[in-house]
Amino acid sequence: MAGRAGLKAVVILLLSGLFRSGMALCGVAPQARITGGSSSGPGQWPWQVSITYNGIHVCGGSLMSEQWVLSAAHCFPREHHKDDYEVRLGAHQLDSYSPEAEVRMVAQVISHTSYRQEGSQGDIALLRLSHPVNFSRSVRPICLPAANASFPNGLRCTVTGWGHVAPSVSLRPPRPLQQLEVPLISRETCNCLYNIHAKPEEPHFIQQDMVCAGYVQGGKDACQGDSGGPLSCPVGGLWYLAGIVSWGDACGAPNRPGVYTLTSSYTSWIQHHVADLQPHVAPQTEESQPDDHLCRKHLAHDSAPCQGLLGPLLLLPLGLTLGLLCPWREH
Repeated sequence: MAGRAGLKAVVILLLSGLFRSGMALCGVAPQARITGGSSSGPGQWPWQVSITYNGIHVCGGSLMSEQWVLSAAHCFPREHHKDDYEVRLGAHQLDSYSPEAEVRMVAQVISHTSYRQEGSQGDIALLRLSHPVNFSRSVRPICLPAANASFPNGLRCTVTGWGHVAPSVSLRPPRPLQQLEVPLISRETCNCLYNIHAKPEEPHFIQQDMVCAGYVQGGKDACQGDSGGPLSCPVGGLWYLAGIVSWGDACGAPNRPGVYTLTSSYTSWIQHHVADLQPHVAPQTEESQPDDHLCRKHLAHDSAPCQGLLGPLLLLPLGLTLGLLCPWREH
């Protein structure tokens, strides 16, 4: 135990030195793995930011460097002015003062030119902060995956946010940051799931720059208010920004996993605008196994009878919505 304690002390000293020198290792967080939807602890997700519009939390985002945050394009409608946005970093409870938290104005918003509307490609935006942040235990960047990064189906990642805990049900004060572990689902299987009981007038298609994560049976998902926040995946001891909360059909409905912008699809675009932001190669820890069985076994069942009660929703917070979407069903 003494050896492990000594090693921990060395790591702390090294990190402290990096913070003082204005540098920080990306993707380093002090938390253990989590197994379900719950409140996080202070500093567990130090790259998570809250984006406010006219003082109201509207979206999440991920700190990538001292002066750049990555979020979703749909969080920044063209009619909104950048001066009305603020970014809060290092926060845990949105309704409580935290001495570790920092607030920055937004100096520039760069939304991808291919983004048109909900469900379209290019739901990604870069924010340049008014001035650099100070890295600390509560404010650290997440790793940007290299353009060729691939994360295997079934890898358990974590989505975080301050959004609704169910459709139209806000997170209660003091609004602690919520966390939920979700497995990755292949694009092919996700498209198959979204075709179960699909409405012809509301087609949904998982495009090449998207990745899905969640549970076929529903009940645990991101929701309104989580948009733009991180889907953080652990590989080789570091956390990578695998996805950005983008869209979904209701919150936590069966056969409707959350859909995220695949960050690695835009690594080159990000580097074009932020030249000093270096991507990290995520080591391949396991082969991606076929997961088409997740859809096949549900095609024969009417597993989404309440689908259609709610139209497509932009995802903004995080919810455990089982029993609220289909209150008349036994679970």
